[in-house]
Amino acid sequence: MKVLIVVHQWFPEAYSGTEQYALAVAREGKRRGDEVTVCSLVPWFHGRDPDVWVYAEEFEEIPVFRIRHWEGLSRNALLRDYRNPVVAAAFRRILRTVRPDAVHFFHLRNLGADLLDVAVDSKIRTVVHLTDYWFLCPRFTLLRSDGRLCEGPPDGGLGCIPCHRPELSPGFFDPDVREAVRAYAGYAGFQAGLGDRAAEVMALARRPEYLRAALERVDVVFAPSEFLRSMFARNGIPAERMRVVPYGLAPGLIGRRAPTPRRGPLRVGFIGVLSPWKAPHVAVEAVRAIEGNVVLSVHGRLTDEPFREYIERLQTRGAGDPRIRFEGHFDRSRLGQVLGELDLLVVPSVWYENTPLVILEARQAGVPVIASRLGGLAEAVREGRDGWLFPPGDIAGLADCLRRCLESPDSLSSLAPEPPPSIAENYDRFREAYGGILCSA
Repeated sequence: MKVLIVVHQWFPEAYSGTEQYALAVAREGKRRGDEVTVCSLVPWFHGRDPDVWVYAEEFEEIPVFRIRHWEGLSRNALLRDYRNPVVAAAFRRILRTVRPDAVHFFHLRNLGADLLDVAVDSKIRTVVHLTDYWFLCPRFTLLRSDGRLCEGPPDGGLGCIPCHRPELSPGFFDPDVREAVRAYAGYAGFQAGLGDRAAEVMALARRPEYLRAALERVDVVFAPSEFLRSMFARNGIPAERMRVVPYGLAPGLIGRRAPTPRRGPLRVGFIGVLSPWKAPHVAVEAVRAIEGNVVLSVHGRLTDEPFREYIERLQTRGAGDPRIRFEGHFDRSRLGQVLGELDLLVVPSVWYENTPLVILEARQAGVPVIASRLGGLAEAVREGRDGWLFPPGDIAGLADCLRRCLESPDSLSSLAPEPPPSIAENYDRFREAYGGILCSA
């Protein structure tokens, strides 16, 4: 069977959870004997490059088609994020070259949902994997610009304008203005003749309906958690069209540590992107709020430019406490070692996390997890078995959990994190959706 995996970014430049999971699926397909190809964007543009550029390379002996489209072809970045006929045309040529039996889409940010239509119209089995909220939210996090959680595109998408790009329409809170935009957004030729600012307003206004319609055309939609499925169901995607398949890991990816009595400090770790919504500041402040023999190791890139100011504030807050250590980034080949040196992993996210792979990796290693009671985290951490949950953003609540571990070591040693499902089990479900006969693992 020939399978084409589509993801918005790829190795070696990108290595977040979505890319890691897509790579695990590609590896498993290859292990089964399927012909797996990847399609992704090129992460840079040089002035000497053509406006639209497609080339082939390999990663881990997996063929990869890279698409680069010059942003100057469309000044409307809000529209280009989800609708891009230039990329769609390039993708159509890739389909003719690869001739896949199935296309598995993991993310379409800056590629465009036009690719779904191209695959469906080509009579190819089309599968979408929901890895975050990009189909619902232009910020993809369902976090408002003021940090509050969002339940989906407000007011049919019009509410995204004052949240995501308030400078586009200063008078947008006027009801008459909103109704005018609503009427204009329904006009099929809305793009023609509009100035840049008006075109961007229209792009946000039309985004939810366009993406919902594109998603409804595909054959199968996978969600890694019941929470994610319920969130999309509340926003118009029929729940029965979505199949829940919790993320799996490759067996033996991380060795399981032997349980030993704790001696020395309580070793707590944060592993991930140092972003405001991943909220490592909650862990830092919780440790600062308690006394005792505890060490917090913060693992993550300290030079991530989009979050530079946040990271600087985070380091400043931790600088006065020798128990808080900023370890920087580590190579994934050391993941088992890093986890093996922890007594607890903390995942204090303040957004609707899907299922962070680091939680599953901790469970595979036998490391308990303390996580926010929010989104898919509440499914990934089974309280009293894999770890504990605390209210999102609640520094005192996390501090209480850490204090309990310090004062009652037995409460920690009584936990027995269970390994997550295997990627082989996941691929059985995917291959069935591809229309193929299941292979033996």
